[in-house]
Amino acid sequence: MVDLKDFSGLVDLYYAKVFYHCVKTIKNNHDSADITQNTFTKAFINIKNLKNADSFGAWIFTICNNEIKLFYRNRQKIVSENVNIANIPDKSGTAKKYDGLYAAIDCLDEKHKNLIILKYFAEFSVREIATLAGIEEKLVKSRLYDARQKLGNVLLDSTDSLNIYNLNQERKKEIMAIAKLIELGAQIIPHMSAYGQKELLKCAENNAKFSSEVLSEFSKIEKAGKFTVECGGKLSYDELIKILTCCDDAILYRMSGLDYRTWRGGKNCKLFRDIANYLGTGGYIESLEFILTVPSISETVDWYKKHLGWDGCGGQEADDYGHTIIRVNSDDDMFLSFKGIQLWKTCEINEATKNANCFVFVTGLNKMHERIKNTGWDKISEIFEPGWGVRQFWVEDLNGFKLHFSEWGHGEWEDK
Repeated sequence: MVDLKDFSGLVDLYYAKVFYHCVKTIKNNHDSADITQNTFTKAFINIKNLKNADSFGAWIFTICNNEIKLFYRNRQKIVSENVNIANIPDKSGTAKKYDGLYAAIDCLDEKHKNLIILKYFAEFSVREIATLAGIEEKLVKSRLYDARQKLGNVLLDSTDSLNIYNLNQERKKEIMAIAKLIELGAQIIPHMSAYGQKELLKCAENNAKFSSEVLSEFSKIEKAGKFTVECGGKLSYDELIKILTCCDDAILYRMSGLDYRTWRGGKNCKLFRDIANYLGTGGYIESLEFILTVPSISETVDWYKKHLGWDGCGGQEADDYGHTIIRVNSDDDMFLSFKGIQLWKTCEINEATKNANCFVFVTGLNKMHERIKNTGWDKISEIFEPGWGVRQFWVEDLNGFKLHFSEWGHGEWEDK
């Protein structure tokens, strides 16, 4: 996991740029701030998979664009289900604190709103704004003065007229607080007993303070006291999910009451689905490891990225070995938990390899199926039931390899 100090530097460097990118797309400051915070949280969770630190800029905007797509999908789902958005509770303390400010900025005309955003949210200087707008700096200063006056008039309560710079600083602090919580939690939870891990999950599900059993285990674990102070003596379920994305599968099985060796007993793995929903993978991959020989590594990597959301790890056509790896939500530091595909380049594919069948076990079959179909790929079956308590569908990739996605425990694993 990346050093917190290094990550804080990346947040300082890219926060304003990512936020401004969201504002240009979403046209709403409140939602843009939330999307930006989610973007950096997911970046912290997945940064171990970033092979080249120099690519962070492009990578963070890729995550951001995925979060924007998720935002639109969720909004469409809310509309389609006739849910009153105004009744959805906002759990963000910072969002509540700045609701009046967000609303006031959104009431400004486009010219003055853009100036406020460029100066105070994107943190551009007067000179940079003048260059961007193609006008003199004096005119920028004059319009900024007018914008501030109009903003002050819109705000009904003068106590809401906070220094807008504070908003960025508050959000950055929240991002780093979440990152610190994830880092500490991912170090501590693996040292807990199976009973302690289940107790921790129970506390989080009930939004309750840590029980005496959890505190007793924490007393024997280094940094657990610091972790308890950091989270205020309790974890929300959402916070726990973020931490568990950085833990291995065995911990998730134990927390879910499953035996790691006999997990196909048909019990409901809600924890896996919730992690999959948070990561936006469309389904949690239980097991996957096979080798494919393909004529074009780059085209194959692009296909798996586009249609399944699985990332290649830097192999190019011109490398000496004609080899790369596609990883699926795996911990780069733990070989035994590797989930993915090894790609080897070949000059031709014979019928034996072309007709190979690869089986992928998942939790969240419906979501995985929906994700692939939404990309427009038509070489995919409908979900069917071959028997033995299994639900399946298959998809054929660009090389003719057929992947069978299977989910065990019919009747208990349906996505609600």
